[in-house]
Amino acid sequence: MSRKSKKSKFRSIFEEETAKVLEGFEYEPFTVPYTTHRNYRPDFVHMASDTLVECKGFFREGDTQKYKAVRDSLESYQRLVFVLMGPNKKVRKGSKMTMSEWCEKEGLSWYTLDTLEELIEDVSNNGRN
Repeated sequence: MSRKSKKSKFRSIFEEETAKVLEGFEYEPFTVPYTTHRNYRPDFVHMASDTLVECKGFFREGDTQKYKAVRDSLESYQRLVFVLMGPNKKVRKGSKMTMSEWCEKEGLSWYTLDTLEELIEDVSNNGRN
């Protein structure tokens, strides 16, 4: 005898069993945004232009979320830029997006060792004198 499973609104049998006891409770009625507070120490900072520089050879798991959170936490006059060892390296294994494409998608400037003069010129022209 086969039992036909019906689609449940619950994510698990455990939640379904709990719901039977918690009469009068609504299941997942809304979402609650939350923030995890951490500290970030940039590799280099150009103090006159408030430019934070992060040197990356690769992204570890969770780095892309971390750097988006750092970017979003900066004051309006600060900015985060990257110096990438391999701009054409994939963001992670199996990804089609490269590290430089990720930076561009997220509105973050990026440089390589070969283009650091551009960074120096950029921060020199954008200082807070």
